[in-house]
Amino acid sequence: MKLLASNYDGTLCYGKHVMEEDSQAIRQWQANGNLFTIVTGRAKESLDKYLKKDGLYPDYIVTNNGSVIFDKDGNEIESNFLDYITALDVMYIAKQTDGVVSYVVNDGRHRHRIIVNPNIQDVRYPHMKPDLTEEEVMDKQGGYSQIVLSMSNPDMASALAEELNIFFSENITAYANNYCVDVVPKGISKGTGLEFVTNYLDLDVDDVYAIGNLEKDIPMLEFAGNSYAFFTAFEEIKAVCDHEVMSIAEMIKDIETE
Repeated sequence: MKLLASNYDGTLCYGKHVMEEDSQAIRQWQANGNLFTIVTGRAKESLDKYLKKDGLYPDYIVTNNGSVIFDKDGNEIESNFLDYITALDVMYIAKQTDGVVSYVVNDGRHRHRIIVNPNIQDVRYPHMKPDLTEEEVMDKQGGYSQIVLSMSNPDMASALAEELNIFFSENITAYANNYCVDVVPKGISKGTGLEFVTNYLDLDVDDVYAIGNLEKDIPMLEFAGNSYAFFTAFEEIKAVCDHEVMSIAEMIKDIETE
């Protein structure tokens, strides 16, 4: 039994849709007795509707960059949460920092958006309507597994991620993600999420295959015994991978011809 782990946005979902050949290849991969896992920065509710549309039913879903993990039945099998005071501090900083458009908090399943500056275009969350007041978000029960700060440009996102990692070095890890800064508990990454699933299943790491295209995918790619870079990835990501492919279907074909 082998495990295939894929980033979602920009890898499995490329150009705002999942290619049918990839969906078919994944379904056949699972039918052959192998496992499929999505490792994403998304919350589960933002992913489920797309997976159902594409006919994909992952055996495991690692959400929020490794913070919360679900099995195929939607059961939460692992969760990690930000220190509460630190989470409030991050939200306060979001309100005080130039270039922050909005921030989104979530607990792995559900997410809520607070608008910071309505005069700046929100590239990351243009259609997500706020459903709670700021006070309700700050009183939110269940904890914060991730806070995503939506920025006006990628350079500002990179700068803020660096500052947050310095200022809250003992409590958080912040990942610059294009127009966003993803804030998760210290030491949590896509790599730790994939490692949990691997250990949970008692799999040999040599039977784990991972693919991604983002900087924050690197921990996952470095953990996997076999790593694939999506063709759009930057050179520093391709440098840590064993292979480069144009699609998930091509990746599966490569694995099956080993």
